[in-house]
Amino acid sequence: MAGRKLLNAAAGVLLALTGIASADAQTYDGSGLVKFGVFGQGTFLEIDETLPAIASGSSNGFAGGVSAGYDLTLHRSMLLGIEVDGSFGDVRDTPFLTDYGMDWLVTVRGRLGVYVRPDWLIYGSAGVGFLGMEAQRPGIGNKSAETMTGFVASVGTEIDIRHAILFTEYLYGNFESSFELPQGALLPPIDHKVDIDAHLVRVGLKFKVGHDYAHDSDHYKRHEPLK
Repeated sequence: MAGRKLLNAAAGVLLALTGIASADAQTYDGSGLVKFGVFGQGTFLEIDETLPAIASGSSNGFAGGVSAGYDLTLHRSMLLGIEVDGSFGDVRDTPFLTDYGMDWLVTVRGRLGVYVRPDWLIYGSAGVGFLGMEAQRPGIGNKSAETMTGFVASVGTEIDIRHAILFTEYLYGNFESSFELPQGALLPPIDHKVDIDAHLVRVGLKFKVGHDYAHDSDHYKRHEPLK
């Protein structure tokens, strides 16, 4: 429930910022920059099985990931961008005799942010996520693997440290799917319907590709000695 409220709030913020960014874009062409990142990720999953039985569980773990994106600075105070990231890890739980495990997560998100200072950005993002999950009845048959699709949203902050960017981010995603699992030698397979709320906390570094012209006058020159 809290995650869905965050998703709705983030979407509202993004819509509001879009209107402002569109107005700014009419008077400033901006400066585009490609960025690549690496991050560590703490993962917490809330797993709710609705069929064939109502059951729930939670699991947590640690993972690593990489990202790539393109950001456009608008009027030196706002950022508009797109980011693709992938994280990998092994997070498992067994609600009601079924073992569920997360293997990977890929997201594609649009980003909108505001510079509190020339070197400090606060942003929100929203988009689509693809969650790689496996399910198995322990000791009964093979695993069933599914790619679950859902909505994702995040809030985060970035600190510009000249040649790189330190960032931290909270990301929420909601995913639904079903797994066809065997029940035994003489019983037909049964669909197990699952709803997953994913809560992720990320900390990492992004590296700029090319020269960051958008920050020349605001960020770097303010550190030059007075003449």
